Amino acid sequence: MERFLKIVGLKKEAILLDSKLYIVKSMLAIGTAFILGRTFDVTRLDMISVLLGVMYNLEATNTSTVKSGFNQLIASFLGALTTGTLVFFFGVNAFTVMLGMGLTLFIALKIDYRGVHPVAIFTSIYMTQYIQLDALGDPSIFLTIRLRILALGLGVLIAIVFNYGFSFFYYKRIGQKRLAYLQLKIDESLELTYSYLTTDHHNHFDYENLFSVLFADIEMVRSNVTILKGERFIPFKNIEKNNMTIVEDNVRSLKVISHMAYDSCYVKDYFGLEFSQAEVKPLKSFITAFSNIDFLQDSSQSSSIDENEIIEFKTEGVGRQRIYNNMDLMNKEYIKIMVHR
Repeated sequence: MERFLKIVGLKKEAILLDSKLYIVKSMLAIGTAFILGRTFDVTRLDMISVLLGVMYNLEATNTSTVKSGFNQLIASFLGALTTGTLVFFFGVNAFTVMLGMGLTLFIALKIDYRGVHPVAIFTSIYMTQYIQLDALGDPSIFLTIRLRILALGLGVLIAIVFNYGFSFFYYKRIGQKRLAYLQLKIDESLELTYSYLTTDHHNHFDYENLFSVLFADIEMVRSNVTILKGERFIPFKNIEKNNMTIVEDNVRSLKVISHMAYDSCYVKDYFGLEFSQAEVKPLKSFITAFSNIDFLQDSSQSSSIDENEIIEFKTEGVGRQRIYNNMDLMNKEYIKIMVHR
């Protein structure tokens, strides 16, 4: 039974990222959008835009979609206006579809150079493939733009309301959960690092890809915490603000630990080094202690690193010395984490 539940259930990483709460929020938000969208005479004509507007703007971690939703509406409106103008003068053909998409992408990138939201792309296509007719049966660019923006705007508004409302269910624990999530990912990377250091140097594994994904996770968590900490509408108490600062410090320590593990793999690979298990026993002790940290508990109980296993730096070469230095830095960051807790 336990094995069956493990197969059908969410992974622990997904639970730590509040995926269950995100599913519940999405269900309630999409249901609300369906009811409200069908209530109004205009938006009921384009329920797809209403529902997509909700799902594109629901956030699993924070309430920062006010600015994001506004940018989407601006990009969509300008894209709709541009494409609509082309359609009005030149009709629907390969030229207007091509030029309308190009102008929409240009406008979206002017608003946010980091990427183009799918909403803006969909709007450009929408203006050539879903043109509304007026009372006389003639194509109307104005009615098409009005329908698209009102339907999308309703979806964005509903998403913002639900993001804000649900933020009160998770904001007090989000920092601890994100740290626990990183701990799982880093612990896996450390085990692989230990295994790599104690195997023949010809036995390569793709540690660069492994750590690039890990670094992306760390930056994601750092961004989540920074954004949440800066939210003006969440009623943080002083102690909660202080806890978020501690979480930021711990994320920095976890980032250093990860970089030291990556550097150890790189140095072993570059110099073609080989280590016995006894030579890197301090790393194994560190991994055991690190994996026993419980970020979800307020107490600071955790395994400690045996002081008798302090690394004795060796002088057989620059590569070995550097890896031992990395282990020492990992221990120092571990101590910082335990002090913060």
